[in-house]
Amino acid sequence: MPLINPPDMTLPRADAQQHLARILEEETRLLGELEALLQDETAILGGEDVEAIARIGSTRQRCIDALTRLDAERSDTCRMLSFGQGRGALTRLYAWCDPSGALESKWLANLKIAGRCQRLNDTNGAIVTARLSRVQQLLMVVRGTVAPPVYSARGSRYGVLGTRDLGRA
Repeated sequence: MPLINPPDMTLPRADAQQHLARILEEETRLLGELEALLQDETAILGGEDVEAIARIGSTRQRCIDALTRLDAERSDTCRMLSFGQGRGALTRLYAWCDPSGALESKWLANLKIAGRCQRLNDTNGAIVTARLSRVQQLLMVVRGTVAPPVYSARGSRYGVLGTRDLGRA
């Protein structure tokens, strides 16, 4: 059954296809950049260069902001052409303006890259959380506010060291 034009069509099919292809190409470029940034961030987090961490964090945020704008632009196109919202709407839009399936294939490839980015980001978040936790534990020990737990050889807790005044901050 051939696809029909949506009722509120304001863009010709070829123009919609070109518009979406541009969004997907830009998204591919940004996702590749984000993936590389997240890999660099993993390496930077292993060191002590606070300025490098701040720099890469702001660069990562600019990349995410650009990806968010592209996603909003794609969603707006779906709504403008009366395809609705969500993944099903986008699939219908891609099928309508590109029966060959090239746009949807590109979109699915971008989703795979985005998944890798999410895993890298989760890893980096875990590293940051672990480092912050370690710093907080050290501060508590230095301040003498909470005694660190003592563990047995089997890893179970069996007591705590007494607090001691190591100095005042």
